Amino acid sequence: MSDGNNYYSIGKVSTLCNVPIKTLRYYDKIGLLVPEYRKSDSRYRYYTQNQILTLFIIRKLKVLGIPLKEINEIVSKKDASQMSACIQGRLMEIGQMIEDLNNQYAEGQLLLERLEKGHNLLETEQSNWTTEGIQVEDIPVRNVVFTRRIKKDYKNNDVSVDRWFELFEMVAEWKLRTVGAVVLTYHNSPLEQFFKSDCDLEISMQVNEMRDTPEFKTFGGFRAVTALHIGRNDQIIQTHIKAIKWLNQQGYEIKGPISEEYIISPVDINNEENHITKIIIPISD
Repeated sequence: MSDGNNYYSIGKVSTLCNVPIKTLRYYDKIGLLVPEYRKSDSRYRYYTQNQILTLFIIRKLKVLGIPLKEINEIVSKKDASQMSACIQGRLMEIGQMIEDLNNQYAEGQLLLERLEKGHNLLETEQSNWTTEGIQVEDIPVRNVVFTRRIKKDYKNNDVSVDRWFELFEMVAEWKLRTVGAVVLTYHNSPLEQFFKSDCDLEISMQVNEMRDTPEFKTFGGFRAVTALHIGRNDQIIQTHIKAIKWLNQQGYEIKGPISEEYIISPVDINNEENHITKIIIPISD
């Protein structure tokens, strides 16, 4: 209730504006909203109607996450243009936060999907490798960011994690979102990556956008024989050999560099026995 002179007690203001008394006392302490009248005998705080309106403005700006120091400047100067500029700047910050959270959500969702896919594959595959896992499929076109260069003293079982991190940094620099697995492509003769010290190695990662720079291209758009390798990477040569033997028996010819798509990779889980790699061997139509 007012004090008869359009003054409102701190308790009444707290109730009307849904602001804790402790907060109102703090605003008083820092000079953000100082009660216009105090009773000398009791030191009770009383606010005017205009101060209640100001408190609503403070609440709105605080909900946007604007610092109290900036709010103090806005309400003290009563400058609408300054207030608009401050809100616009904050909305830009919020927009960037939303974008970052959406990217985080998409990254987590992608990882979860691949982990669930890997779990289902591990549940359904036989413990002993058979040729039943080999098939012919059309590889869809995808936008990728990539690096390609000769890697000296290449060892297939190290999966070139240093080059993976290079891709992750590129994705972060261009503010992109990964939407697929890492793919290693060997621009050598089939199986040569297992026996040569130097390897023409391309590493790519599917992303949500295409850019007009040399680091971007499309991958896919061809028919391929594919085979799944489950387990340690140092044993993947056996799966390569069986897949090549199978396609030769079926009368297919290899028509491009062989790739490995890491469905469950060393940067996903650290149990090598649960790593899953799809071998992709392009063939003629």
